[in-house]
Formats: sequence, C-alpha cells, structure tokens
Amino acid sequence: MYLSLEKLRFKKELNYTIDIKNVEDIMLPPLLIQPFIENSLIHGLLHKEGQKNLKITFELNETLICTISDNGIGRDKSKAIKLRQRSEHESFSGKAILKRFEILSNVFEGDFGYKYEDLFENNEAIGTKVILSIPIKHKF
Repeated sequence: MYLSLEKLRFKKELNYTIDIKNVEDIMLPPLLIQPFIENSLIHGLLHKEGQKNLKITFELNETLICTISDNGIGRDKSKAIKLRQRSEHESFSGKAILKRFEILSNVFEGDFGYKYEDLFENNEAIGTKVILSIPIKHKF
C-alpha cells in the first residue's frame, strides 16, 4: 500500500518490484521494513533524475533476509545535499530503528540487524542496498 501511494507521488518515474522467493506464511512486526523503504525513496530516489527503481527481495534461510536496493544518488551525494540545505534535523528514524531492533532481538531471542552497502559502477555511485536480517520463530 505504501509503495502504491508513493508511486502516485513519483508518477511514472518510479518502478518497484517485490520478490518473495521461497517465503510463505511469515508474519513481520508492523512497519519493520517501511522506514528503510522510505529512506530509499526520500534520500536516494527523490533527487535522482529519470527512471527510479526500487527492488525488495525476501529470502528465507536460517533467518529471513530482506534486501532493499535502489538506483538512487547514493549515500555520499545524499549527505552532501543535506549539508547544502544546512539541515540541523537529527534523524529520528535511525535511532528508532536501532531501539526497535534491540527490543525485538530481546523478545524474539535472535539478532535483528541491518547493514548498508553502496552500489558502484566505474567508481560512480549507482544506488544503495540495505540488507535486513530478521530471525523467525517456527510454530510447531
């Protein structure tokens, strides 16, 4: 639903795919991945000219792996824009995500985590990828 609404804002320039591979009957805590998708849209894709692509992939191994990739401007250019705008705003989402993952790690007795990777081609930023690791509980 969230991506459908964002597609209205970005018009025809935004394409997104959600690939669930071998993942079925998995319940996620509400709004767990939405802040990462929002960051991708606002910080990476909003400032990119032309076609904007977002890919969300779920894979189930010992943990659930969610990968969010975009072809945005990259984290360095995004930081430069923030500096030019002299934004004193401190990100609430970053702190909230860390706290939430800490709480979920304790409740589910597993390591929730994420890492960012900058995507490059010929030494030029071509996007960002975030990889979320989400432990799962099996009901037997």
